[in-house]
Amino acid sequence: MNGLLVLLPCASVALAIFALRLSVVPAAAIALATGAALWALGVFSPALLAHMSRAVSDALILEMLVGVIIFTGLLFIEVVRRGGGLEALGGVIGVLRLAPSRTTILVSLGVGVTLESLTGYGVSMLVTIPLLLGFVSRSRAIFIGLIGMSLMTWGALSVAALLGAALASMSAPMLAKAIVLTSGPVAALLPFFCLQWSKALKFKELTYAALTGAALVAGIASTSYWIGVEVAGVGGGLAVILLSIFCASSRRGLGKALGAPAMLPFYFLIIGIVAQKLAVPHLADANAAITIETDRVSFRILESPGIALLTVSLLAVAMQPAKVFGADQSPLMRQVISRSWRALSSIFLFLVTARLLAEIGGISALAETLAQLGPYPAIAMITLLGGVGAFITGSGVTSNALFMPSAAAAGASFDALPLFAALQHSGGAHFAIASLPMIAILLAALPNREPGDEKVAMRHALGLAAIWMFTVIASGGLQFASYR
Repeated sequence: MNGLLVLLPCASVALAIFALRLSVVPAAAIALATGAALWALGVFSPALLAHMSRAVSDALILEMLVGVIIFTGLLFIEVVRRGGGLEALGGVIGVLRLAPSRTTILVSLGVGVTLESLTGYGVSMLVTIPLLLGFVSRSRAIFIGLIGMSLMTWGALSVAALLGAALASMSAPMLAKAIVLTSGPVAALLPFFCLQWSKALKFKELTYAALTGAALVAGIASTSYWIGVEVAGVGGGLAVILLSIFCASSRRGLGKALGAPAMLPFYFLIIGIVAQKLAVPHLADANAAITIETDRVSFRILESPGIALLTVSLLAVAMQPAKVFGADQSPLMRQVISRSWRALSSIFLFLVTARLLAEIGGISALAETLAQLGPYPAIAMITLLGGVGAFITGSGVTSNALFMPSAAAAGASFDALPLFAALQHSGGAHFAIASLPMIAILLAALPNREPGDEKVAMRHALGLAAIWMFTVIASGGLQFASYR
């Protein structure tokens, strides 16, 4: 049971956030202090300065891998917002004239999933919530907005998956394939939840929900396989959008809406990421790949989606400099820095904590403890730990930073490393919707905040997160049974 002491940093974060009411950055600092205490006291192994040195150097490289995407992602969405891209999206939805139930699916699982996959960190709710309030009640808008956030598995160009693969010492395509199997069932269920509270739920609507779920899963799986996990969520969201366009009763004005200049950055970004994915193997063959690495982790710069995000952001700025740098706008870089520094700081502190625990043997001790439970209890525990990590930190990225090494080690003991790594990733991604940072972003997206909004949001988020966790655990159990 000594391995359970590794959970002390996680417990300290929960205490700091929920009891002491601290923000995530000081809570992350407390987690690091707790991990450092375990190191200094020699709980798992004698304290060596080399442990701390290796932990910091690894964390710096992983921080670059994650931070480039986060910073450039926020830069992209801010430039697009100033250029009118979000309003242009609303215009595309308006011309389709879909039935209300189908519009909720389009906004949540088409627009929402696509935007969250491109930007991450709840940014999509700043678009979907105002759109939903145009045709559904306030409570339902909150619920459906959270449904669109439920696929954070592939959010922020899958930065959590890329980090998870690095921490689990496995290839990103291998982890991506396993994630489709653990989170795919959740994706298939989402359209049916969008139909909740429909007054006249007909067979036709249920059939459309089933078709949408199939399109979402097929889009995610095919894009992940043929292009890469970075744009898997984009592929799924676009599949839903295309299905909605195909089934629309009216397409008058659609071409004009899709061709609006403010929509161009979205198209450029998708093209840029695909082109980058196609070019990287050729650059690697030509020995042009640039890698920053230690003996344990690496960051291949040319493979980072941050390159496409930065390039398209600069192109969008050049296209509309007056709007981006208008007199009524705050300085662009100051805005991006103010929105990103907390996330980047907390992720770095959690990364140092996790790598330090790995260096001193704490992660392997936790993995041994989980392995002693047996495969099926371990499947449930790994998924729940992923959820707990995301709930207290607000991000599947930091959840992977904390618990992915132990999940991978436990999976290796059962000869099921990809499955256990995917369970950790999916558990954190799906439960993150109930975290305080995500709820705060949702509330910020609501105009004229009302006293009961927070309780409604938390109730919906916790209910959905519990359903998704059960679904992932059941999927993991069935997959492991099929191995035998």
